[in-house]
Amino acid sequence: MKDDSLDLSLLIEAHKKEIWNYKMKEAEWIKTQNQLDGAKKIVDELSSKISELRRDNKYLAQQVQDYREMLRKAGL
Repeated sequence: MKDDSLDLSLLIEAHKKEIWNYKMKEAEWIKTQNQLDGAKKIVDELSSKISELRRDNKYLAQQVQDYREMLRKAGL
């Protein structure tokens, strides 16, 4: 009978260790997922900013061209 209780105690301890290992793996997966989500958000924000800067650059290039044309017409 003592061997049965010892075996059961060992089995319980082994299961506790397995559960702990699974919890640690899950915590690492959650951490990794959060980092990935953060990186995706940064990429989205940077992509949006790049699009905005391209629009601004195109607008400013058009303004430069317009001013050059005005100066050309004014004889300068």
